[in-house]
Amino acid sequence: MLSRCANAQCSKPFLKLREGKLFLVETERLTKPGESAVPPFVRARQQQRCVEHYWLCDDCAKRWTLVYERERGVALATLRRPAVSIPAAAATSRSGTA
Repeated sequence: MLSRCANAQCSKPFLKLREGKLFLVETERLTKPGESAVPPFVRARQQQRCVEHYWLCDDCAKRWTLVYERERGVALATLRRPAVSIPAAAATSRSGTA
């Protein structure tokens, strides 16, 4: 999953950790064909989880984040931004206007 940006519409290759945003997504383990749905050992019967790695390039990370939903898997979601940016709010408070 780390070879390219997780956004299917983007083709930027993953080259450096300091660029973009790295995601560690914990998902449920799926049983493989021919594998018993109920493992024979008590410890193995506990909820099995997998950690998958995803990456968004700098441009995509400014607009998107990744979410995991059981039905859809890992998907892009719009990144929510505050209505007023922090620098604008700081300038307003310094000028004395409300």
